[in-house]
Amino acid sequence: MIQRIQSLYLFVAGLFYFLYWFFGLEWYERGYPIIIEFFSYIKWIDFILVIFSFIPLIISLLCLLSILLFKSRRAQIKLSLINLRLSMIMCLFTAFYFYHSLTALIELMPSVFLEFLMYAAILNPFLCTYLIFNAIKSIRKDDDLVSSIDRIR
Repeated sequence: MIQRIQSLYLFVAGLFYFLYWFFGLEWYERGYPIIIEFFSYIKWIDFILVIFSFIPLIISLLCLLSILLFKSRRAQIKLSLINLRLSMIMCLFTAFYFYHSLTALIELMPSVFLEFLMYAAILNPFLCTYLIFNAIKSIRKDDDLVSSIDRIR
């Protein structure tokens, strides 16, 4: 049952978030001084930024765990809903982060290709949120199908 469409959605979302974390962590850290300077009145801003930098890794691990829970659709839905909420938080953080640091990060980019990848990184949480939402919808549809078959017996 691993070859269901929701497993593919969760796998792609988890892979994209892992790549987002693995390759984007260095560039996030380069933008931290800009955010810290802008929000210097918040005492814990550096701690908050470190926590937000590991949310993509957490989402990718939860997506993998959700794929492995394919026999328990209820647990898979609950875990995917947690993923969806974390992904929405990541969308808000990405919009906030790049709103404040985009121009400074563009100046640091050594090539046009990396600049293109940075724009792709802006869209990544939104695409992954859509994929996780579709996975939840597919899991619910699958659960409804199985429960309707159980009622006929």
